[in-house]
Amino acid sequence: MTPRPLTPRSAAAPIAQAQGLVINEFLAVNETGLTDSDGVASDWIEIYNSGATTVSLLGWSLTDDASELTKWRFPGVNLASKGFLVVFASTKNRAVAGSPLHTNFKLDADGDYLALVRPDGVTIASAFAPLFPEQFRDISYGLGQSARSQDV
Repeated sequence: MTPRPLTPRSAAAPIAQAQGLVINEFLAVNETGLTDSDGVASDWIEIYNSGATTVSLLGWSLTDDASELTKWRFPGVNLASKGFLVVFASTKNRAVAGSPLHTNFKLDADGDYLALVRPDGVTIASAFAPLFPEQFRDISYGLGQSARSQDV
């Protein structure tokens, strides 16, 4: 599938995926769920690789700002075919391969832009745009994959 540039969509409409990578699920108001290595229940974003091969995430980005597409960049981690990766949206800004990953932003429970951006820094691979809808405590939102997530 050829990636498409960002286009306005209705609330929470996911935009097409590229190379099999997609924002599968996220939790914007995590109070009692998954905790990070600091014991904190931070917001989180789950990336899924639906492709047939492992993909290096080096240079890919996550953002909550459509005007700053490279807001947080992945380190050199690989995501296996049919694999999941959880990234905490905690503002802790941790991007070390082999350690839990943390963005430099949090998700806004009132609705927010959320995108996964290819290494070129301009091509949207997956997004909830223009905003995902209001979120609720400890209820994740996403595309409905049924496999289990793992913190990598």
